[in-house]
Amino acid sequence: MAYFNHSSYDSGTNLTFEVEPDFGTQTGKEYSNTTLESYSGTEYVIQAHTGKKTWQWSWSSISSTFKTQLENFRNTVGGNYKSFTYNDGSTSYTVRMTDGSLQFAENSYRRYSTTINLREVSPS
Repeated sequence: MAYFNHSSYDSGTNLTFEVEPDFGTQTGKEYSNTTLESYSGTEYVIQAHTGKKTWQWSWSSISSTFKTQLENFRNTVGGNYKSFTYNDGSTSYTVRMTDGSLQFAENSYRRYSTTINLREVSPS
């Protein structure tokens, strides 16, 4: 079972997912490449690191209780301010949320949808 953990969240306890994310979960890798072009048109590329893993999950129907837990966690880590541990059940990663994560829409009475985007803090 996947979970999040941050030392200042509820004394370091894990936030375990109430339900697994919907199908369509995405993973990827981001690179911090800078491309510069000289006056002659020659391109130079600088790669700051070898890439950082990314995750995106969506939930289409979560309870108000789980919504509150996710909101509390988001507020504790300050959105994209503080890093935290994400464990996928076999490996732990130090991650940070990206802007716009954990914004909620009410789909039906007391059922909500949301998306979270994570980016690995240290290079893989």
